[in-house]
Amino acid sequence: MKKTSLIVGGTKGIGSVILNKLKKRGDKIFTLSRSKLKKSNHLVCDMSLDLDEKYLINFFKNNKIDNLIFSQRYRGLVPNMDQKIMIESSHKIIELLKNKLSKKSSIVILSSIATTTVVEDQNAEYHYTRGAIEGLVKYYAVKLGSNGTRVNCIQPTVIFKPENKNFYNKKNNLTRKIIEKITPMKRMGKSEDIANLVNFLTSNDASFITGCIIPVDGGARLKSQEHIIKSFLKK
Repeated sequence: MKKTSLIVGGTKGIGSVILNKLKKRGDKIFTLSRSKLKKSNHLVCDMSLDLDEKYLINFFKNNKIDNLIFSQRYRGLVPNMDQKIMIESSHKIIELLKNKLSKKSSIVILSSIATTTVVEDQNAEYHYTRGAIEGLVKYYAVKLGSNGTRVNCIQPTVIFKPENKNFYNKKNNLTRKIIEKITPMKRMGKSEDIANLVNFLTSNDASFITGCIIPVDGGARLKSQEHIIKSFLKK
């Protein structure tokens, strides 16, 4: 049976790769972002502003949602904007649409390894909002469980994305070489790795998985400082 999926932030980056994956399996796809696309399945919404609640509810007036996927990301330094886009908007969208979720539906939210490690080129707000996302996931996993709705979080590491592939594909890219060397799987993660996990979590095969924070890092989190140093000392 064809599923209906709403992807928040599904027009760019990892979100666009997720869209293509779910589209290939036959999902009816809706996207929500600030991109001003003139498509009947696209909701134009700038989450840095207040959400138009009536617009969102009316858009799904005659539709049930099987999968709700959050892949949005704020890129900037405006104070409190990360919190507004990542936490407040996600919370509000779930609240507005929770009665539109079908039985046995799935919510998947993308977070970051910044909940377990410090990403030095990101600010404090970036880190604590990702931690809050995981709290949100656990809360709704309990609250929506009786409806059969599953809520999970994906925690990616450094990933090949459409917007950074030119940088990492440069010949002799040192950053990529270091990541590949210290990662047990000996490669960088790809957007497709995230899309494949979303595909699983939104399928019936994941019907008893909820409230989970799932790292996608090729095992990098498992290596100690000593192990990493030794890998560089090896000839």
